[in-house]
Amino acid sequence: MYVLSMAALLEEAAADVRNQTGNIRALDELLQPENLLRLREFARAYCFLAFHSRDTEVADYVRAGTLADDSGPEVLVLFALDEPAPVAVPLGAGSLRSWVDLDVGVHPSYRMVRALFDGRPTPPLPGLVVLDDLAEECEALYLPLGDLDSERAVRQRLRRVLALIDHVSGTAKPGKYLDDLGLELYRQGVEHIRTDRISAREWLLRAFDTTRANLGDIVTTIGLTGLTS
Repeated sequence: MYVLSMAALLEEAAADVRNQTGNIRALDELLQPENLLRLREFARAYCFLAFHSRDTEVADYVRAGTLADDSGPEVLVLFALDEPAPVAVPLGAGSLRSWVDLDVGVHPSYRMVRALFDGRPTPPLPGLVVLDDLAEECEALYLPLGDLDSERAVRQRLRRVLALIDHVSGTAKPGKYLDDLGLELYRQGVEHIRTDRISAREWLLRAFDTTRANLGDIVTTIGLTGLTS
């Protein structure tokens, strides 16, 4: 499986929308609403898979390379990679190991989840963050994955959840996506927590700053890079 920095996707969006060359480096320029809105042409649902390198069940699942197939073409799944990915980077058995000794309190994924629960106890990693939108202020759902004890269990849970996200995102009425998704998750017995309302743009800026400070990147699977074609 290959992954690519979300920043590279947004550079393509900026070049197309603004007639620019694509060589924009300032994150606050990349994360403009018009660029984030362009992503809606290629995905209708947005998630962040939050895990520490020591969460071996989830890390092994990501390294196994089925995430792109499990999420499908309409669900954009982001995660923090422990290396830059300005061009397509292959993931394999040696990937996701550089941050294994990084304290959980400063790990990019933990800090991203903590920002969603400002003033409330932060649920433990690993988990899946489901965002309502990227271009506007929004809420999110957090689905803990810490009860899963094998790569196979992670794959089964995420395939089930991502298929549900794909379905609900295509059928929900405007403004009702998270409500409908939360109801379906409840019906299926999938634990989830509603987050505080956040600025998705500010949240993504923090995410990029944190990962880059640790020599990493925020990436998505290459299967969702229709923007670059």
